[in-house]
Amino acid sequence: NYYTRKYIRYWKTTHPCTKKTWPGICWSHGTVHYPVFGYENVCSSGWRHNGNQNCNIPICSPPCMNGGTCYSPNRCYCATGYQGDICGGVSACSHLKPCYPGKCYGSTCVCSDGFNGGSCLTLQSQTFLPAIEKVNATFTYHSETLKRDEYSYKCDATHMTKPDITWTNQGKFNVLEFYLKASLDDTYVFSRNPSRPSYISTVKFGIVSATASVIHMKLKNGGYYEAKNYPLSCPNLSNKNPNTTLSCYFKKSYIIQFDSDDRFMVHFTVGTGGYRNLLNGQSYYRQDTYTPVKTENSMELHFDYEDPIHCSEDSSCTSREVPFLLSHDVTNVELSPLWHGWKDKLSGVSRYVFEVWKMEYSYDRNGLREPLITTASNPVPLFIKEVNATGSIDFPSYEPRDPGVYSAILEVNDRANNSQYARQVAIFDRTSNISTSSADLIVVTTASPSSNFTWQTSQFSNIEVSWSGHFMNDVHEKGHFLEKILDYEPRLSDGKQGRRHDYKKILPRFDDNDGVRNRSSIPNIKSIIRFETVGRYINSHLIFPKTGWNDVVPLSDNKTFPLTDIRDGDSYQLWIRAHDIMGNSKVDSAVVHFDRSPPTVLPLKVEYNIDDGEYPFSSRVRVAAEDEHSGVRKISFRFIVNGTGEEKAKKDFLIESKSKEECELIPRDCKCVKMGECFLLDTVLDINNCWLKVPIKQVANFVLLLEVTVYNSAMLSSKRYKTIGMVKQLHGIQHYYSPSNITVVRKTSSSVSVKWIQAKTCYERAGIVIILYRPDNKTKEFKVHKDATTFDLTGLSSLTSYWFLMYTKYGNDTDFVSSSSPAMFAFVTRQKDESVKSFSTYGIIGIAAGMFVFTCLCIERNLFIHPLVFHNY
Repeated sequence: NYYTRKYIRYWKTTHPCTKKTWPGICWSHGTVHYPVFGYENVCSSGWRHNGNQNCNIPICSPPCMNGGTCYSPNRCYCATGYQGDICGGVSACSHLKPCYPGKCYGSTCVCSDGFNGGSCLTLQSQTFLPAIEKVNATFTYHSETLKRDEYSYKCDATHMTKPDITWTNQGKFNVLEFYLKASLDDTYVFSRNPSRPSYISTVKFGIVSATASVIHMKLKNGGYYEAKNYPLSCPNLSNKNPNTTLSCYFKKSYIIQFDSDDRFMVHFTVGTGGYRNLLNGQSYYRQDTYTPVKTENSMELHFDYEDPIHCSEDSSCTSREVPFLLSHDVTNVELSPLWHGWKDKLSGVSRYVFEVWKMEYSYDRNGLREPLITTASNPVPLFIKEVNATGSIDFPSYEPRDPGVYSAILEVNDRANNSQYARQVAIFDRTSNISTSSADLIVVTTASPSSNFTWQTSQFSNIEVSWSGHFMNDVHEKGHFLEKILDYEPRLSDGKQGRRHDYKKILPRFDDNDGVRNRSSIPNIKSIIRFETVGRYINSHLIFPKTGWNDVVPLSDNKTFPLTDIRDGDSYQLWIRAHDIMGNSKVDSAVVHFDRSPPTVLPLKVEYNIDDGEYPFSSRVRVAAEDEHSGVRKISFRFIVNGTGEEKAKKDFLIESKSKEECELIPRDCKCVKMGECFLLDTVLDINNCWLKVPIKQVANFVLLLEVTVYNSAMLSSKRYKTIGMVKQLHGIQHYYSPSNITVVRKTSSSVSVKWIQAKTCYERAGIVIILYRPDNKTKEFKVHKDATTFDLTGLSSLTSYWFLMYTKYGNDTDFVSSSSPAMFAFVTRQKDESVKSFSTYGIIGIAAGMFVFTCLCIERNLFIHPLVFHNY
C-alpha cells in the first residue's frame, strides 16, 4: 500500500551575484534559495500509517458518520440503523447535484479535506499549492550602442513568503527578465480524495494559472499610485488544461523614467485548480472547473538616489553623535574609530566600511594626500573592514606598521548603494625622536664671529640666540608629517552609462576639521612644534634649571635674552628645549662669554739662528702677553719688508690652555681666568728661517719687520713690532751646502760604494754631481739623483788612488746654483785578489735613492763659505 515519490527534501541557501556591471563585475551578492530533492516511500492513495510506516489504515474523506467505521479507502461500515456512503443516510448526489471530492449526506454535500463549496469546487488548502522551485526577475540596462549589458539587478523570491525587495540607485533600466519554475505532485497532494462516483467520468488537478504583473509605482501626495501595469501570463495554462510541471520565461523591453522612491515590481500569482466531467448515465453532461487556490508574492526594485545623512544635518542629534572620529589623532597605538547618528530615509543604512590609507606627499601641491588612481596603478587601502549596520556596532581598529600620516575613511552605504564619506587623519609613530645637528649649532648671533660666536665683545645689554636647523625630527620632516592635508580627490564611477561619476568624495563638513592633526598644516620648524628657553649666569653652583622655562611665542628659532650687570669675564648659559608632536623632547644649551678689553703685550724678545730650534734653521721669539678676562688664545706672526710693506710670510699659532693643577705649580708664570681656563704668561715660539727665503740668485739685502698680533679668546687683539734686520743674516737664506760625512760602504779592486748625508737646506735640490779624478788627471762626471744617499763608482783600476768632488745643485734643471764649497773625498782601490765578486764591472750599476730623506746629522752653524776638505779612506 505504498509507492516512491520525489519530494523537496530541504531548501539550500546560496549567495550568488545579484548586482553586476559590465564586463561582468559583481559588486553585490544576494540570498537565493533552491530546492534539494529526495525520494521517499509514501502510502498509496486512501491509506495512511500510525507512525510505524505500515500503510494499513484506510482513509475515508469525508469521514464516516454516526459511529460508522472506515474499513477501506472511502468505504464505511455503518452502525445499525444507518446507511449510505458515509453512514449519513441515502445518497442524494448525482450529475444534477454533484459532490466531489466529497460525499452526500442526505441532501447535504460533505467535502473532502481542503475543499469547500456547495459541490466542493473550491480549493482552499495551502497543501494544494505547487512547489515553486525557482522564481526570479532580472532588471537590466542594455546599451544598444555598445551592444552589451551595462548593469543588472536580480531579485529572487524562491521559498520566500515576503516580497524580495532590492534597492538601487541606478537611473535607467530597459530590459526585464522573468523566470518561474514550479511543480505539483497531484498524486500525493490529492491522495485523500475519494474515488470518483459513477456520475463523474474524469477529474484532473494541476497548475492552471501563472501570471505576472509588471507594475511601476510612483509617490504622490504622501502615497503611491500605479503609474503603469504590464500583465504577463505563462502560456498553455487554464482550468481545462492543468499541468503538474511549469517552466515559464519572459523577456520584455521597455523605456521608463525612474525617480527617487519609485517602485518597479513584478507581482506573480500561481494557482492550483482543475476540472471534473459529469455524466448523465453514460452520456457527457457538462464540465465543472474548480476555483483555484493561489499563492502570490512579488519581486520589487525600489529606487533611492539620496545619500545617507547625519543627524547633524537636520538637527536631529540627541547626544552629541559624531559623524566620524578617531579616538586619538596623534598616537603610538592602534587607530580606533567611532561614529554615530547616520540615517537614510528611504532605503536605510546598510553597512559601514572603514578603510585606512598611508598618505603620500605631493611636491606639486605641497601637501599630503591619499594615493591616486592612475593608468599605471590602482592602489588599495592598507586595511578595509565592512561593518553591518544592523544591531550594535562592533567598531574595528587598525595598528599601522610604520610611522606615517594615515587617512581613515568611513563609507556610510545605504541599501541602494548610495554612499556618504567622512575622513579623519592621524599621525602614528612609536619610534622616532628628536635629533640635533652638528652642522647647525646653537649660535649667539650677537657674539663675535671670529670667536666662533662664543664671546660677545660689543654691547652687554642683551644676547640674541639662533638655533636654526639645530633641532629636528628627521622622520617627521622627511615624511612631511605636519604639512597640510589636500582635499580628497573624487574617484569611482558607475561607468559611462551609470548615474554617478566621481561619487567617492568627501564633503567639507565630513572632512577632518577638528583635533590636533586635522586638514590644516601644523606650525613647525623642522617638525618641532614648540620651543622653551631659559637662561642663567654661570657660577660655580650652576645646575640644570628645572624652573623658569618660557615658551617661544610665536614659534621661532631665535630669541633675545635681556642682560643686566654683565662684566668682562662673565659667562651666561642658555638652554633650549624642543618638543615634537608626539611629545618627545630634547634639550641642548650654549654658553657665551663676555670681554671687551684686548690683551696686554710686553716688548718682544728675539733670538736668531739658535741651535736647539724646532727647525733645521731656527730663530726664536718670546712673547709675554696676558688677558685677565679671557686669556691668550692665538698669536700671529707677519713678516713685512721694511719700507714697502710687502708681506713675506705669515704664521698663526694657537695657544693651548693649561689645567688648573698645572698652573698652580708655576703661579708666577701662569694665570687662570674667570671661566676656568689657565694660560702661561710667556709664550716661546720658534721661527723657521726658511719661511723667509728669497729666490735663488736674488739679492737678499732687505730688512724685515716682525709684526706680532696677540688675540684673546674673544679674538680681541693687540700688536707689537720687532725689526729683524737684513734677511741674509739668517742661517739658511741663500746658503747652498754640499753633502757631508762621506764614507766608503764597500771597496773592491774595480769599484767603490760610497754613502753621504744630505745637507740641510731651505731650497729644492735639483741634483748631485760627482767629478772623479784619475791618477792621470783625467776626469769623469757622474750625475746622481737629488735625493740619493749612496752611489757605486765602477770600472776602476786595482790598487789605484782616486779622488772626487761632490756638488749639490739647487733650483731646477734650467735655473740652478751649485753648492759653493764642494765636498772632496779620496780613496785607493784594492788589489785584484782582494776583489769581491759582488760588484759588477759594467760601470755605474744604480742609485740607491732614499726618496725625500731629510735626516740631517751634521748642522752648519756659520754663514761663511767652507774651504775644501779632503777625506782619505
